Amino acid sequence: MTLQIAGQPAPNLLVRDTSLSAEFSTFSLSLRRDQGCWEVTTSPSDVPVRIEIDLPGWWYGHGELIHQLFPLNRVMLQNAPFHTFDNSPTGLGSKLNPAWFSSSGTLIIADSPVEVGINQPPPGYPRHPWSFSVEERGPFSERPFLDPDRRGDGRITITGLELNLKLFFTENVLTAYARQVGYFGHPVELPPQDLFVRPTWTTWARYKSTIDEEVVLGFAEEILAHRYPRHLFGIDDRWQICYGDLEFDPQRFPDPRGMIRRLHSLGFKVSLWVMPFMSPESAAYDHGARKGWLVRHPDGSPCLVPWWQGRGGLLDVTHPDALDWFLGRLRELQDRTGCDGFKFDAGEACFLPRDAVTFRKIHPNEYTRLYVEAVAAGTPLAEVRSGWRNQRAPVFFRLWDKSTSWGRDNGLHSVLTGALSMGLAGYPFLLPDLIGGNAYEAGADAELMIRWTQLNALMPSMQFSLPPWEYGSECDEICRRYANLHVELSVEILRAARTAIRSGQPIIRPLFWLDPQDERALTCDDEFLLGDEILAAPVIQPGAQARTIFLPEGKWQEYWTGAMFSGPVVLQDHPAPLDVLPLFRRMA
Repeated sequence: MTLQIAGQPAPNLLVRDTSLSAEFSTFSLSLRRDQGCWEVTTSPSDVPVRIEIDLPGWWYGHGELIHQLFPLNRVMLQNAPFHTFDNSPTGLGSKLNPAWFSSSGTLIIADSPVEVGINQPPPGYPRHPWSFSVEERGPFSERPFLDPDRRGDGRITITGLELNLKLFFTENVLTAYARQVGYFGHPVELPPQDLFVRPTWTTWARYKSTIDEEVVLGFAEEILAHRYPRHLFGIDDRWQICYGDLEFDPQRFPDPRGMIRRLHSLGFKVSLWVMPFMSPESAAYDHGARKGWLVRHPDGSPCLVPWWQGRGGLLDVTHPDALDWFLGRLRELQDRTGCDGFKFDAGEACFLPRDAVTFRKIHPNEYTRLYVEAVAAGTPLAEVRSGWRNQRAPVFFRLWDKSTSWGRDNGLHSVLTGALSMGLAGYPFLLPDLIGGNAYEAGADAELMIRWTQLNALMPSMQFSLPPWEYGSECDEICRRYANLHVELSVEILRAARTAIRSGQPIIRPLFWLDPQDERALTCDDEFLLGDEILAAPVIQPGAQARTIFLPEGKWQEYWTGAMFSGPVVLQDHPAPLDVLPLFRRMA
């Protein structure tokens, strides 16, 4: 690995056995070895310091991307503030981790606010503005760019006014990952176990915001009529009178307690969609503004933050009284209605305005960390969408809203690469968003629904909204079969989950977990392991009825036929008709 200070003249160096000091014209740099790592620090500077690190081997970590390429060498990510983001102009996701590690065992951790570029594209590539307007956003396939011809600069670029980086040099990719876990920690308790066993159902993709009591109960009855396994029923957008008030709209939901009691009788627990925004016309906004519990401008007025449903006040998560108020109202809502938990949306750093004033001064990413810490501690039955150094939280982290499409550019393939990337960022409890996607710009079809359900059957949790029975009887039957396979394999899922809370190993693992030296395993982005024993090779290409499968070292038994294979081996044109998910169990 080569580390260089970009654009700087030769420094004056002072070298000792375990340290190096360098004086530049505008800052000083020190390199010190301590407790198994090299620490690189720079003094505060008015001019950003840029450190460039060459990328030998294959690289992982970083967290979520919109165009979720794997490994990171396939990415051309333009230099930008490393902030958790909703719909980022460069492709950064809602759950980021400032750590990158390689197949050769190198681990880099940034402990200071930074801008990051990975294998940056040549000059002239477009830059897309951040906006909720579809017309202004670049396509998902360019956020970030794919690098099939090695046009990128082949480096990780880290920039900041005051840097604190830690460099570890370990044996291989597995030891580097273990060192990362030791640094950031891991959860030591499980979320409610039923979330691993039976699917969640939610109103969002099917109904968007056109929901009421009749719609909710009718959907629940349909799920039972089609004999699907179920656990949690999520009531999504527009259950509230005003965003932030945490009160059911009496016109849409005249008897919320009775509705939830009925859902309980049908075998569901119930969650409600919640976010940290408050509409200006809401009672919560008025109360929070008077108490000083909202994020403010320097003049003291509450910030009206743009989000996907307009503009609203933003909860100040640095204020302990504001958090007590927010969590206390959620507990009161549970007491009034009998609801069991919450789907916590947003929380990304991008929603904190540049001139924001908070009770305690924070870096924008700290908003994400504090928000997730608070809701994870206060609500056992919860899911969250954002994450920043929240690896210890015992909750499910949902992938960013998926498109109803096939590719790595936020479609079906990105569910697989996203699961691998999130696991390697230290988040084992993954909720892979909605089967079939969110149906924003395009609708699903039977083939996409079936292949999506097959892939999700081996994920830590499943979540339906688009009803499979609306895509024909064959789709209904196959999707039901794989929803039941998830229940059947929940023993394996929970075994891997318990390993995660003991050692920090991911539930969904890349193939290199079994052989960190095999180039095929290090670069495979269309297969995955559930624990160490089960390998899935889902079909993620439309129209495919067969696929190439790589089996790592070991004895493998095909799940459906009992056929035996000795790895490492490549199976060419392995049959994968529409009703079959290629699945193998490691026997030795």
